[in-house]
Amino acid sequence: MTLTRTTALLAASLPVLALGLIAQAFDPHAIFSHTAETQATLWQRLGAPPSVRPSWAPAVEMLWTAAIGAAMIRLMLKARRLYWASLFVLGALIVGFYAALLLARLKGMNLSVIAPDTILVLAFAAGALALWLQMRAMTQQLRFAFSDSLPTTALKRIARDPSLLSLDGETRTVTYLACGIRGLAELASTFNDRPRAFTQMMEQVLTPLMSQILRHGGVIGRLTADGFTAYWNAPLDDPRHGLHACDAANGMIMALGRTNENLQSSANGHAPKVEIGIGIATGSVVAGGFGGHGRLSYTLNGDAVRLAARLQALSRNYGPAVIVSEETREAAANDFAFLEVDYVAQGKEDQPIRLYAMLENPMARSSPKIRALVTFHEHIFQSLRSQQWSKARGLVEQCRNLSGACQSLYDLYMTRIRFFESNPPGPNWDGAFRPVVK
Repeated sequence: MTLTRTTALLAASLPVLALGLIAQAFDPHAIFSHTAETQATLWQRLGAPPSVRPSWAPAVEMLWTAAIGAAMIRLMLKARRLYWASLFVLGALIVGFYAALLLARLKGMNLSVIAPDTILVLAFAAGALALWLQMRAMTQQLRFAFSDSLPTTALKRIARDPSLLSLDGETRTVTYLACGIRGLAELASTFNDRPRAFTQMMEQVLTPLMSQILRHGGVIGRLTADGFTAYWNAPLDDPRHGLHACDAANGMIMALGRTNENLQSSANGHAPKVEIGIGIATGSVVAGGFGGHGRLSYTLNGDAVRLAARLQALSRNYGPAVIVSEETREAAANDFAFLEVDYVAQGKEDQPIRLYAMLENPMARSSPKIRALVTFHEHIFQSLRSQQWSKARGLVEQCRNLSGACQSLYDLYMTRIRFFESNPPGPNWDGAFRPVVK
């Protein structure tokens, strides 16, 4: 088990400091007396007159060593980095040197700085080494526990301050992402006689996708046969977690495009095209260490986790690869363009949720074509909620003719309209479609 930061530091610095003070007090081999004589010669070379060593000099030197040593250890315990503690020690050494030189010049007193400085430097070096070894051991444990699911920067931050990783359980608002390969079973069937080639292809596909998660500060969660999950704002704080998740999703789409090009190139144009579905949801979860039989892993549980998985599964219905919840859209609305694609509910008594497709190019927000498409979709859902089926059908047909329209999405809307015409939802309908949500 890795020692805590406090234990590692105190176990290294305190003994060195204590032994140094004891040696100063008793000086059994007259080492410190000899350093004082050597220093008197140094003072004379620096322009001081011949000086004498007062009887109270050892006591003052011990008090100085103890006071600066205690302050140094306290600062090393409180500061996350050794930078401030090292500056403090350096400043103390400089102040002590010039104070002793001034006393030698003005009062002819020889106070030793060599002995206290040596003790302080050794105590600082011992503590710094102990903290470095402790942080290195902690980082290795974190790498093993998280299996490279955390970015290196996050591992180092937690290693410096383990309190950032709360395993006892806490409620956090996170953004959760679920990514899956579309049509994995059909894709795998084309490799029945080449299983090794299939696993190699999956690695070639998933590796750059997961790299985008780490690049944008996310944590990789569960890895499954057809994809993986990731999350932001746990265990470390990320105030812009919704935006960072969308950044990662956008990077994943571009990375998949490059991967498909490489696959086609290596197979002379005969490789199957790999498609993914991504669901992103923002909400409250319980985060902490979960497990049993001595095995513990950091895990999230909550509505956002389940909703992201649902959105990933539903994304096939809408065409676009990235489907986000309303909370995620609000978090990233200033940087990405979103298009409302559905208004659904799990069951008869459940609250409906709005689903949005994230458009691949962040610059699309300023496109007149995109703004027009967003307006069309607003009118489509208004017509559906008001049960104006003919008007909704006409708007859908107009959207079909727009450049780059996703025909499968509008096929879904037309199927919905025909369903509602045959099965009127009634006057108190909330506008949500329920039967297709499983």
